[in-house]
Amino acid sequence: MLRPSGRAARVASILGFLLHAVAALTAWWTWSSFGRGNVIALMDFPISLAFLHLDGKPLLAWSLLAGGLQWAAIAALLSLFLGRTVRGDGEAGP
Repeated sequence: MLRPSGRAARVASILGFLLHAVAALTAWWTWSSFGRGNVIALMDFPISLAFLHLDGKPLLAWSLLAGGLQWAAIAALLSLFLGRTVRGDGEAGP
């Protein structure tokens, strides 16, 4: 059974991945072909350096996969950090 912090990190990582997918797809559908690559590269930096040479649908696919995993990891780590900070774990006693 997962601790509450593990559950929160799992939920945060799923939401981070999904929010990234919505943002990437919105940028892809609403921006021109020149601008959308720039928006996706900035949104997924630094992992976007690995797939900047791609164009078109491969760029979108790698952004959804690699960028989504990056944002899932960021969300999970932020959830764990904030949970630990709020609970006061790791603080020195009086």
